[in-house]
Amino acid sequence: MNVSVIIPAFNEEQHVRKTIHAVRNGGWAGEIIGVNDGSSDRTGRILEYTCDTAVSFIKNQGKTAAAKAGWMAAGGDVIVTLDADLGESAVHGALLLDPLYQGTADLVIGTARSKKREGMGFLKKRVQHAMRERCGLSLDMPLSGQRAFFREHLDLFHHVQAERFALETMMNLHAHETGLLIQEVEAPFLHQGKGAGLTGFIHRGRQWLEVERCLRKYGRSSSAPR
Repeated sequence: MNVSVIIPAFNEEQHVRKTIHAVRNGGWAGEIIGVNDGSSDRTGRILEYTCDTAVSFIKNQGKTAAAKAGWMAAGGDVIVTLDADLGESAVHGALLLDPLYQGTADLVIGTARSKKREGMGFLKKRVQHAMRERCGLSLDMPLSGQRAFFREHLDLFHHVQAERFALETMMNLHAHETGLLIQEVEAPFLHQGKGAGLTGFIHRGRQWLEVERCLRKYGRSSSAPR
């Protein structure tokens, strides 16, 4: 099967080139689609030179819009989304494919660890609680951006109601609602992370607000507004 890899990126000039090269050198991707989410650095130029297809936003639209734009540009039978800052560890994206091919999952989530010390994990615990409460599912990394699904489910995920950083949370809920099988796989993905400093605190605060807003607004039916 042909695999399309989507890499949304915002101001990732320091890492995205290594991420793309790792995917390409792994030999498992049929095409690489980079989405420049309104970056102010050289991210867009790097994507244009290194990806098979590059999509670029003039203004930052958030990860949800960037990922969906990449999905719609994809031509593969399998769609994989990877974070732009994985660097050489992006080669392990192939591990996301086996559960799909074996028929044990419809949505595969890869575990990812940060190279930097992060916060206290409050948002992760919040989403884990929401998944247990609403779906009866226990996920170790419910916020991981390393994901794979068959093209036949593209329309379902494209219509997920989510804002910016809430994409992964709402994908989880929507997949469960529609009867899709979710499976996590252990993978040695390493992303840079935002660290435990002020930048990381602000980033996680924004994530929390966006996830909470989506859970309240769309949480009972993540496929359509109520």
